[in-house]
Amino acid sequence: VLLKPGYAFVDFPDQNSAIKAIETLSGKVELHGKVIEVDYSVPKKLRSRKIQIRNIPPHLQWEVLDSLLAQYGTVENVEQVNTDTETAVVNVTYATKEEAKEAIEKLTGHQFDDYSFSVSYIMDMDAAPPIQASRARRGGRSSRDQGPPQPGPSGGFGSPRLRQPDFPLRMLVPTQFVGAIIGKEGLTIKNVTKQTQSKVDIHRKENAGAAEKPITIHSTPEGCSSACHMILDIMRKEANE
Repeated sequence: VLLKPGYAFVDFPDQNSAIKAIETLSGKVELHGKVIEVDYSVPKKLRSRKIQIRNIPPHLQWEVLDSLLAQYGTVENVEQVNTDTETAVVNVTYATKEEAKEAIEKLTGHQFDDYSFSVSYIMDMDAAPPIQASRARRGGRSSRDQGPPQPGPSGGFGSPRLRQPDFPLRMLVPTQFVGAIIGKEGLTIKNVTKQTQSKVDIHRKENAGAAEKPITIHSTPEGCSSACHMILDIMRKEANE
């Protein structure tokens, strides 16, 4: 934690912890008589095409969300974030910075079935230079502010957690099975990503009208294999019903 007059920077071990803090504290907790606001700290120079939308109704259909996002530009990717919250969270990548900016302006506070969207920029690590990205994750702390090194997620001091590199696996599935793979309120695909520790993107807008839709899985070789087998099992069960 880095305290400043009137505000503070807090480092969290992962994105899920940050989301939980934002949804639990922002606008809901008073400190010394003032309601505190909590959001991601993203410097203006690192605000690019990626945004995060929180407090999405769990029953909202993907098609409705896709249609809403498309009103503000070309959506390149929508990724559901696995969280412990009751509502859904997605990371959205637009084609341009201008489209992302307009989406934030128009969708912040957007009401849907008594749910109010919370929208903010998230760090585009692909666009950020290594030094800038590191400082941004630490909320702008300089080296002299940091004090002694703190244990990282892997238990080592100041060192990032090491893991096998992720690999992309692309597969084609019959269009009629896409709904079953996603599942009601996105629960089926969320279960796949959670169990296999994979990032799964279903490219529903590609190949409009085609008999097959592509799915991209990003994970370790073992994670890709497990996710692929789970998706195949879902299709097999759906075909037998």
